[in-house]
Amino acid sequence: MKKIVLLALFGLTACDQASNRFEVRVAGGEANGAELRLCGERIPLARSGDRFSGVQSAKCEGAGEILVSFSGGKAASCGIGYVTPGLEQAFGFVVRDGACEAVG
Repeated sequence: MKKIVLLALFGLTACDQASNRFEVRVAGGEANGAELRLCGERIPLARSGDRFSGVQSAKCEGAGEILVSFSGGKAASCGIGYVTPGLEQAFGFVVRDGACEAVG
């Protein structure tokens, strides 16, 4: 019986470790940065050329956004659909002319 309980606990811990991938490509504009806002946290996304990306596990059930900031105080918001702890998901976006659209 103890082995079953331990295996169940290990299984739950593994589910909590599932990570979500987030990526935003900025087409035709110079972005200053991008920030993932999820589960009450604000996480800066890493930049590589015209892309911002990051990996984060969901610590809550709910929605969020990626806020892409531009010079002059302008920003584009990319809405993240529902996330669930333990479920691996990938969210991809492209920002064109100040508007964000989901891809992939």
